[in-house]
Amino acid sequence: MASYSAFVPPTWFWFVVALVAAGGGALLLLSERSPARSASSRSRERRRWAEQKSWEFVDADPVLPSRWRYGTVHQGGHGRAIDLATGAVPGPGGRRLAHVFDHEQGGRVTGVVAAVRGVATVPVALELRLPSAPLPDDAGLDSLGQIGDRYAFVTGARDGRHLLTDEVARTADLVGDDVPLVWAEDTWVLASTAAGADPERMQRVLQALVEVSVALEKAVDGEGDTAEVIDADRTDDDAPGDDAPGDDAPGDDAPGDDAPGDDAPGDDAPGDDAPGDLAADRNDDTAEIRPDPTHRDRPGDIPYDLEHDEPGSDVRSAPRRR
Repeated sequence: MASYSAFVPPTWFWFVVALVAAGGGALLLLSERSPARSASSRSRERRRWAEQKSWEFVDADPVLPSRWRYGTVHQGGHGRAIDLATGAVPGPGGRRLAHVFDHEQGGRVTGVVAAVRGVATVPVALELRLPSAPLPDDAGLDSLGQIGDRYAFVTGARDGRHLLTDEVARTADLVGDDVPLVWAEDTWVLASTAAGADPERMQRVLQALVEVSVALEKAVDGEGDTAEVIDADRTDDDAPGDDAPGDDAPGDDAPGDDAPGDDAPGDDAPGDDAPGDLAADRNDDTAEIRPDPTHRDRPGDIPYDLEHDEPGSDVRSAPRRR
């Protein structure tokens, strides 16, 4: 009976096998880090996140960004909403319509946008920018100085001042240092952060935007103390709004209270008998207003038609009175 000896590969064979394995691993690692693969991975991640929340998901929407005019939309054009997730987030009085999408402008993704619709219409557009964010290039925006960690820009200084309350400043700061721009227009509050933000981070941004939206709704109703505005880089002649030069002293919560006389232009707000007392009058009017019920009290309330995105009866443009 013939015997067969086992084949023993030479040493160089194992050396070649090791080289091939190392090269394959390196190629796989590079492919995982490539922009195309990374974008595809993020898309799948957001799709799974939307499915887990029973949200709608579409690959691209060329129309959605055109409903807004300010923030990143003005800077880079409407562009397209890529990997758009649409659903509802909890808020006082019920759930609120929300979007998360990659904003594609000029053929490339410039950031991730989160948007939450509130139940009150702000009288002016408001942008709150971190010092690291670029200045707005819209000539229609006036700078009102710094509140909290952000600089405020509005389309109307007179009405915009009343939106800058301590609560608005606080909630805007809580959105996070990785979100350079928060802005509000019409019934919406939006934020833009760097491309590649993961769904968990955007979920926290959405919830923070709900808090900003609630603070703005209170400001529209005349509730809350006016925030201290740091305006060190502006001259008196440049100061926006209805203040006479030199009216504001440090720590003064109601700008213009000490304006001399009743003839200083712009001191009297409509329906206000005493110049500079607008914030105090509003607080007196709303002192007995009971707090809004939270989503825990009415979890099924939805102030909009999710399918058609039509504002419901809860959307308002005038202050609430109960």
